[in-house]
Amino acid sequence: MGRPSRWSDERKAAREQAEWIVGWLREHGPATTPDIVAALEANGREVAAHVLHRALRRSPFVHRLGEEEGERGLVSVWAFGAEPPEEA
Repeated sequence: MGRPSRWSDERKAAREQAEWIVGWLREHGPATTPDIVAALEANGREVAAHVLHRALRRSPFVHRLGEEEGERGLVSVWAFGAEPPEEA
């Protein structure tokens, strides 16, 4: 009996979704977390916390620029770039 693939359909879909988020941020960034969620919803994509975490925290090309005041309090601002911005 062969070993089952570790890349289930759900994992493949989550990875594709994370890649979509990074691509959207590359074209439309910098953007806040609520902006990214709104873009997902506008494009008929599922909003899942673990996928956002994968895209925003684990991608080597996405960097947190800081925080700004949002509708419900402070929200993170994210940008696409090969290297993180210099901190002053």
